[in-house]
Amino acid sequence: MPMYRGGGLSPWKLVLVALPLFVAGVAVPAAMLPSALADERAYTEAEPCPKRAVGAGAVGAGTVGADCLLTRQASVAAKDVTGSGDNKKYFLVIGFPDGTQERVKLRKNNHGKVETGEPVTAVSWRDEIREITTRDDERLATWTYPVGSYIPLLIVAVIGTPSGASILWTAYWSRRLRRAGRSLVSTGRWRTSVPLATAALYGVAATIAIAVTPSFMAAVGAASVVAVAAVPLAALVWHRQRKNTGAKAADLLAATGVSVPTAETVIPARVSGEVPYSRVDCDYLVLAPGGLAVTPDARGMSWRLPLPWSLTFVRLHRAESVGRARVPGVGSPLLVECRDGDREVLITANRNHVPWILGALRPQPQGSAR
Repeated sequence: MPMYRGGGLSPWKLVLVALPLFVAGVAVPAAMLPSALADERAYTEAEPCPKRAVGAGAVGAGTVGADCLLTRQASVAAKDVTGSGDNKKYFLVIGFPDGTQERVKLRKNNHGKVETGEPVTAVSWRDEIREITTRDDERLATWTYPVGSYIPLLIVAVIGTPSGASILWTAYWSRRLRRAGRSLVSTGRWRTSVPLATAALYGVAATIAIAVTPSFMAAVGAASVVAVAAVPLAALVWHRQRKNTGAKAADLLAATGVSVPTAETVIPARVSGEVPYSRVDCDYLVLAPGGLAVTPDARGMSWRLPLPWSLTFVRLHRAESVGRARVPGVGSPLLVECRDGDREVLITANRNHVPWILGALRPQPQGSAR
Protein backbone atom coordinates (compact mmCIF):
# COMPACT_ATOMS: atom_id res chain seq x y z
CA MET A 1 0.00 0.00 0.00
CA PRO A 2 1.57 3.32 -1.00
CA MET A 3 2.28 5.83 1.70
CA TYR A 4 0.00 8.89 1.44
CA ARG A 5 -2.45 8.29 -1.33
CA GLY A 6 -2.01 10.84 -4.10
CA GLY A 7 1.48 11.64 -2.79
CA GLY A 8 4.06 13.73 -4.59
CA LEU A 9 7.07 12.92 -6.70
CA SER A 10 9.47 10.25 -5.56
CA PRO A 11 12.99 11.36 -4.54
CA TRP A 12 14.47 9.90 -7.73
CA LYS A 13 12.05 11.86 -9.91
CA LEU A 14 13.04 14.99 -8.02
CA VAL A 15 16.68 14.20 -8.78
CA LEU A 16 15.83 13.92 -12.48
CA VAL A 17 14.26 17.38 -12.31
CA ALA A 18 17.05 18.93 -10.25
CA LEU A 19 20.16 17.66 -12.01
CA PRO A 20 19.50 19.34 -15.40
CA LEU A 21 18.79 22.63 -13.63
CA PHE A 22 21.91 22.43 -11.50
CA VAL A 23 24.18 21.29 -14.33
CA ALA A 24 22.81 23.99 -16.65
CA GLY A 25 23.29 26.63 -13.96
CA VAL A 26 26.94 25.68 -13.54
CA ALA A 27 28.09 24.32 -16.91
CA VAL A 28 26.40 26.69 -19.38
CA PRO A 29 27.84 29.90 -17.89
CA ALA A 30 31.23 28.24 -17.32
CA ALA A 31 31.41 27.17 -20.96
CA MET A 32 30.01 30.29 -22.63
CA LEU A 33 30.92 33.24 -20.41
CA PRO A 34 34.60 33.48 -21.44
CA SER A 35 33.78 33.86 -25.14
CA ALA A 36 30.86 36.21 -24.43
CA LEU A 37 33.05 38.50 -22.34
CA ALA A 38 35.84 38.35 -24.92
CA ASP A 39 33.43 39.34 -27.70
CA GLU A 40 32.03 42.21 -25.64
CA ARG A 41 35.52 43.49 -24.87
CA ALA A 42 36.61 43.21 -28.51
CA TYR A 43 33.49 45.02 -29.74
CA THR A 44 33.73 47.91 -27.30
CA GLU A 45 37.44 48.34 -28.09
CA ALA A 46 37.06 48.04 -31.87
CA GLU A 47 38.03 51.04 -33.99
CA PRO A 48 35.93 52.34 -36.89
CA CYS A 49 36.97 50.91 -40.25
CA PRO A 50 39.20 53.25 -42.35
CA LYS A 51 37.29 55.36 -44.86
CA ARG A 52 39.03 53.69 -47.79
CA ALA A 53 38.04 50.28 -46.35
CA VAL A 54 34.46 51.46 -46.00
CA GLY A 55 34.44 52.51 -49.62
CA ALA A 56 36.01 49.25 -50.68
CA GLY A 57 33.58 47.36 -48.51
CA ALA A 58 30.53 48.76 -50.21
CA VAL A 59 29.99 45.39 -51.77
CA GLY A 60 29.82 43.63 -48.40
CA ALA A 61 31.10 43.70 -44.86
CA GLY A 62 33.18 40.61 -45.44
CA THR A 63 35.62 42.47 -47.73
CA VAL A 64 37.00 44.69 -44.96
CA GLY A 65 38.78 43.99 -41.68
CA ALA A 66 36.37 41.91 -39.64
CA ASP A 67 37.41 43.38 -36.27
CA CYS A 68 36.73 47.01 -37.14
CA LEU A 69 33.31 48.65 -36.98
CA LEU A 70 31.91 49.14 -40.47
CA THR A 71 29.27 51.89 -40.59
CA ARG A 72 27.11 52.09 -43.72
CA GLN A 73 24.01 53.95 -44.82
CA ALA A 74 21.13 51.64 -45.67
CA SER A 75 17.36 51.32 -45.66
CA VAL A 76 14.79 48.81 -44.45
CA ALA A 77 13.95 46.76 -47.53
CA ALA A 78 11.44 44.50 -45.76
CA LYS A 79 10.14 43.31 -42.39
CA ASP A 80 9.52 39.65 -41.69
CA VAL A 81 7.97 37.64 -38.87
CA THR A 82 8.27 33.86 -38.74
CA GLY A 83 6.74 31.32 -36.40
CA SER A 84 3.59 31.72 -34.31
CA GLY A 85 2.57 32.31 -30.73
CA ASP A 86 5.49 32.45 -28.33
CA ASN A 87 7.85 31.16 -31.04
CA LYS A 88 7.66 34.22 -33.26
CA LYS A 89 10.95 35.57 -34.60
CA TYR A 90 11.36 39.09 -35.93
CA PHE A 91 13.63 40.03 -38.84
CA LEU A 92 14.57 43.07 -40.91
CA VAL A 93 15.96 42.93 -44.42
CA ILE A 94 18.53 45.73 -44.68
CA GLY A 95 19.24 47.01 -48.19
CA PHE A 96 22.44 48.85 -49.16
CA PRO A 97 22.97 51.35 -52.01
CA ASP A 98 24.96 48.80 -54.02
CA GLY A 99 21.92 46.53 -54.15
CA THR A 100 23.10 43.97 -51.57
CA GLN A 101 20.88 42.95 -48.68
CA GLU A 102 21.35 41.40 -45.24
CA ARG A 103 18.73 39.78 -43.04
CA VAL A 104 19.06 40.51 -39.32
CA LYS A 105 17.12 39.25 -36.31
CA LEU A 106 15.76 41.75 -33.78
CA ARG A 107 13.85 41.55 -30.56
CA LYS A 108 10.13 42.21 -30.76
CA ASN A 109 10.25 45.63 -29.12
CA ASN A 110 12.90 46.82 -31.60
CA HIS A 111 11.17 45.33 -34.63
CA GLY A 112 8.26 47.76 -34.38
CA LYS A 113 10.44 50.87 -34.20
CA VAL A 114 11.26 50.98 -37.92
CA GLU A 115 9.14 50.79 -41.05
CA THR A 116 9.79 49.43 -44.52
CA GLY A 117 11.60 52.00 -46.66
CA GLU A 118 12.95 53.92 -43.66
CA PRO A 119 16.60 55.00 -43.96
CA VAL A 120 18.90 53.58 -41.28
CA THR A 121 22.57 53.35 -40.40
CA ALA A 122 23.95 49.82 -40.01
CA VAL A 123 27.05 48.96 -37.96
CA SER A 124 28.71 45.65 -38.86
CA TRP A 125 31.37 43.73 -36.94
CA ARG A 126 32.87 40.40 -37.90
CA ASP A 127 30.66 40.17 -40.97
CA GLU A 128 27.36 40.67 -39.13
CA ILE A 129 25.17 43.70 -38.50
CA ARG A 130 25.24 44.38 -34.77
CA GLU A 131 23.50 47.76 -34.47
CA ILE A 132 20.97 49.75 -36.45
CA THR A 133 20.43 53.48 -35.93
CA THR A 134 17.06 54.88 -36.99
CA ARG A 135 16.47 58.29 -38.56
CA ASP A 136 15.48 59.46 -35.06
CA ASP A 137 18.97 58.48 -33.85
CA GLU A 138 17.64 55.57 -31.78
CA ARG A 139 20.09 52.67 -31.60
CA LEU A 140 18.57 49.22 -32.01
CA ALA A 141 20.65 46.20 -31.03
CA THR A 142 20.34 43.13 -33.21
CA TRP A 143 20.15 39.59 -31.82
CA THR A 144 23.93 39.18 -32.18
CA TYR A 145 24.87 42.43 -30.41
CA PRO A 146 27.73 41.30 -28.14
CA VAL A 147 27.53 43.97 -25.41
CA GLY A 148 25.61 42.54 -22.46
CA SER A 149 25.58 39.01 -23.86
CA TYR A 150 26.73 37.82 -20.42
CA ILE A 151 23.36 38.80 -18.90
CA PRO A 152 21.32 35.73 -19.96
CA LEU A 153 24.22 33.47 -18.95
CA LEU A 154 24.35 34.96 -15.46
CA ILE A 155 20.57 34.67 -15.21
CA VAL A 156 20.86 30.96 -16.05
CA ALA A 157 23.41 30.67 -13.24
CA VAL A 158 21.39 32.48 -10.55
CA ILE A 159 18.18 30.62 -11.41
CA GLY A 160 19.42 27.15 -12.35
CA THR A 161 22.05 26.60 -9.65
CA PRO A 162 20.05 27.47 -6.50
CA SER A 163 16.84 25.97 -7.88
CA GLY A 164 18.59 22.71 -8.72
CA ALA A 165 20.36 22.65 -5.37
CA SER A 166 17.14 23.25 -3.41
CA ILE A 167 15.32 20.47 -5.30
CA LEU A 168 18.26 18.13 -4.69
CA TRP A 169 17.97 18.95 -0.98
CA THR A 170 14.23 18.14 -1.16
CA ALA A 171 15.03 14.81 -2.81
CA TYR A 172 17.66 13.99 -0.18
CA TRP A 173 15.37 14.91 2.71
CA SER A 174 12.41 13.00 1.24
CA ARG A 175 14.57 9.92 0.74
CA ARG A 176 15.90 10.15 4.28
CA LEU A 177 12.39 10.43 5.70
CA ARG A 178 11.09 7.51 3.66
CA ARG A 179 13.87 5.27 4.92
CA ALA A 180 12.96 6.30 8.48
CA GLY A 181 9.23 5.71 7.89
CA ARG A 182 8.38 9.38 8.29
CA SER A 183 7.06 12.20 6.11
CA LEU A 184 7.29 15.94 5.64
CA VAL A 185 4.03 16.21 7.55
CA SER A 186 5.60 15.12 10.82
CA THR A 187 8.96 16.82 10.38
CA GLY A 188 7.57 20.03 8.89
CA ARG A 189 7.27 21.09 5.27
CA TRP A 190 9.34 24.14 6.09
CA ARG A 191 12.42 21.91 5.87
CA THR A 192 11.94 21.84 2.10
CA SER A 193 9.75 24.89 1.48
CA VAL A 194 12.24 27.32 3.04
CA PRO A 195 15.12 26.28 0.71
CA LEU A 196 12.80 26.18 -2.32
CA ALA A 197 11.31 29.60 -1.57
CA THR A 198 14.74 31.05 -0.87
CA ALA A 199 16.04 29.77 -4.21
CA ALA A 200 13.04 31.19 -6.08
CA LEU A 201 13.19 34.60 -4.39
CA TYR A 202 16.95 34.79 -4.84
CA GLY A 203 16.59 33.95 -8.53
CA VAL A 204 14.06 36.74 -9.06
CA ALA A 205 15.99 39.34 -7.05
CA ALA A 206 19.35 38.43 -8.57
CA THR A 207 17.89 38.51 -12.09
CA ILE A 208 16.62 42.05 -11.54
CA ALA A 209 19.96 43.10 -10.05
CA ILE A 210 21.89 41.63 -12.99
CA ALA A 211 19.60 43.25 -15.56
CA VAL A 212 19.99 46.79 -14.20
CA THR A 213 23.75 46.79 -13.63
CA PRO A 214 26.03 48.34 -16.29
CA SER A 215 28.83 45.77 -16.43
CA PHE A 216 29.74 42.15 -15.82
CA MET A 217 31.63 42.78 -12.59
CA ALA A 218 28.84 44.99 -11.29
CA ALA A 219 26.32 42.25 -12.12
CA VAL A 220 28.36 39.61 -10.28
CA GLY A 221 28.70 41.95 -7.31
CA ALA A 222 24.96 42.65 -7.25
CA ALA A 223 24.11 38.94 -7.39
CA SER A 224 26.56 38.31 -4.55
CA VAL A 225 24.99 41.04 -2.42
CA VAL A 226 21.57 39.48 -2.95
CA ALA A 227 22.98 36.09 -1.87
CA VAL A 228 24.55 37.61 1.24
CA ALA A 229 21.13 39.00 2.17
CA ALA A 230 19.14 35.87 1.24
CA VAL A 231 21.14 33.25 3.16
CA PRO A 232 20.87 34.84 6.66
CA LEU A 233 17.19 35.60 6.05
CA ALA A 234 16.53 31.96 5.14
CA ALA A 235 18.49 30.81 8.20
CA LEU A 236 16.39 33.08 10.42
CA VAL A 237 13.12 31.70 9.01
CA TRP A 238 14.44 28.13 9.40
CA HIS A 239 15.36 28.76 13.05
CA ARG A 240 11.98 30.32 13.89
CA GLN A 241 10.04 27.50 12.24
CA ARG A 242 12.09 24.89 14.07
CA LYS A 243 11.66 26.68 17.38
CA ASN A 244 7.89 27.13 17.05
CA THR A 245 6.94 23.67 15.77
CA GLY A 246 6.68 21.94 19.15
CA ALA A 247 4.94 24.84 20.86
CA LYS A 248 2.30 25.09 18.12
CA ALA A 249 1.54 21.37 18.36
CA ALA A 250 1.17 21.56 22.15
CA ASP A 251 -1.13 24.59 21.91
CA LEU A 252 -3.26 22.85 19.29
CA LEU A 253 -3.62 19.74 21.47
CA ALA A 254 -4.60 21.85 24.47
CA ALA A 255 -7.23 23.70 22.41
CA THR A 256 -8.61 20.47 20.90
CA GLY A 257 -8.87 18.34 24.03
CA VAL A 258 -9.40 14.60 24.54
CA SER A 259 -12.74 12.79 24.91
CA VAL A 260 -13.13 9.04 25.43
CA PRO A 261 -15.90 7.67 23.15
CA THR A 262 -18.77 6.12 25.11
CA ALA A 263 -20.68 4.70 22.13
CA GLU A 264 -19.83 3.49 18.67
CA THR A 265 -19.99 5.99 15.82
CA VAL A 266 -18.66 6.19 12.26
CA ILE A 267 -16.97 9.33 10.96
CA PRO A 268 -15.36 10.34 7.65
CA ALA A 269 -11.60 10.06 8.09
CA ARG A 270 -8.53 8.81 6.27
CA VAL A 271 -5.67 6.70 7.63
CA SER A 272 -2.42 7.04 5.70
CA GLY A 273 0.88 5.26 6.11
CA GLU A 274 2.92 2.22 5.15
CA VAL A 275 0.73 -0.04 7.27
CA PRO A 276 -1.85 -2.73 6.33
CA TYR A 277 -4.81 -0.71 7.64
CA SER A 278 -4.06 2.24 5.33
CA ARG A 279 -6.58 1.35 2.63
CA VAL A 280 -7.46 3.36 -0.48
CA ASP A 281 -11.03 2.02 -0.24
CA CYS A 282 -11.55 3.08 3.39
CA ASP A 283 -12.45 6.71 4.01
CA TYR A 284 -14.39 6.06 7.24
CA LEU A 285 -13.26 5.42 10.78
CA VAL A 286 -15.21 3.55 13.46
CA LEU A 287 -14.89 5.14 16.91
CA ALA A 288 -15.72 2.86 19.81
CA PRO A 289 -14.80 2.48 23.48
CA GLY A 290 -12.79 -0.56 22.44
CA GLY A 291 -10.65 1.28 19.90
CA LEU A 292 -10.57 2.36 16.25
CA ALA A 293 -11.17 0.58 12.95
CA VAL A 294 -11.23 1.59 9.29
CA THR A 295 -14.21 0.70 7.10
CA PRO A 296 -15.42 1.46 3.56
CA ASP A 297 -19.01 1.90 4.77
CA ALA A 298 -20.42 5.20 6.06
CA ARG A 299 -22.71 3.25 8.43
CA GLY A 300 -20.06 0.77 9.53
CA MET A 301 -22.17 -2.20 8.45
CA SER A 302 -19.50 -3.67 6.13
CA TRP A 303 -16.20 -5.23 7.08
CA ARG A 304 -13.80 -3.47 9.44
CA LEU A 305 -10.06 -3.50 9.90
CA PRO A 306 -9.07 -2.65 13.49
CA LEU A 307 -6.21 -0.27 14.24
CA PRO A 308 -3.69 -2.00 16.55
CA TRP A 309 -3.07 -1.12 20.18
CA SER A 310 0.53 -0.43 19.20
CA LEU A 311 -0.66 2.76 17.49
CA THR A 312 0.44 5.67 19.69
CA PHE A 313 -0.25 9.39 19.43
CA VAL A 314 2.62 11.77 18.64
CA ARG A 315 1.18 15.23 17.92
CA LEU A 316 -1.54 17.22 16.15
CA HIS A 317 -1.14 19.28 12.98
CA ARG A 318 -3.30 21.81 11.23
CA ALA A 319 -4.06 20.12 7.92
CA GLU A 320 -3.86 23.34 5.91
CA SER A 321 -0.31 23.90 7.16
CA VAL A 322 0.92 20.57 5.81
CA GLY A 323 -0.88 20.47 2.48
CA ARG A 324 -2.95 17.32 3.00
CA ALA A 325 -5.29 16.22 0.23
CA ARG A 326 -9.00 16.80 0.84
CA VAL A 327 -10.93 13.91 2.36
CA PRO A 328 -14.61 13.49 1.37
CA GLY A 329 -16.86 14.64 4.19
CA VAL A 330 -14.05 16.36 6.10
CA GLY A 331 -14.56 20.12 5.99
CA SER A 332 -12.32 21.47 8.75
CA PRO A 333 -9.55 18.89 9.05
CA LEU A 334 -6.89 18.26 11.62
CA LEU A 335 -4.10 15.74 11.23
CA VAL A 336 -3.40 13.23 14.01
CA GLU A 337 0.20 12.03 13.78
CA CYS A 338 0.77 8.59 15.27
CA ARG A 339 3.44 5.89 15.31
CA ASP A 340 3.01 2.17 14.85
CA GLY A 341 6.41 0.78 15.76
CA ASP A 342 8.85 2.48 13.40
CA ARG A 343 6.13 3.51 10.91
CA GLU A 344 4.39 6.86 10.77
CA VAL A 345 0.58 6.84 10.55
CA LEU A 346 -1.55 9.92 9.85
CA ILE A 347 -5.28 10.23 10.51
CA THR A 348 -7.12 13.08 8.77
CA ALA A 349 -10.50 13.93 10.34
CA ASN A 350 -12.84 16.79 11.14
CA ARG A 351 -11.70 19.01 13.99
CA ASN A 352 -14.76 18.21 16.12
CA HIS A 353 -14.13 14.46 15.76
CA VAL A 354 -10.45 14.56 16.70
CA PRO A 355 -11.00 14.57 20.52
CA TRP A 356 -12.81 11.21 20.20
CA ILE A 357 -10.00 9.78 18.07
CA LEU A 358 -7.47 10.87 20.68
CA GLY A 359 -9.63 9.36 23.43
CA ALA A 360 -9.74 6.00 21.63
CA LEU A 361 -5.97 5.73 21.32
CA ARG A 362 -3.93 3.86 23.93
CA PRO A 363 -2.27 5.42 25.76
CA GLN A 364 -4.36 8.58 25.55
CA PRO A 365 -2.60 11.90 24.84
CA GLN A 366 -2.08 14.20 27.77
CA GLY A 367 -4.41 17.03 26.75
CA SER A 368 -7.36 18.97 28.05
CA ALA A 369 -10.03 16.44 29.02
CA ARG A 370 -13.66 17.01 28.07
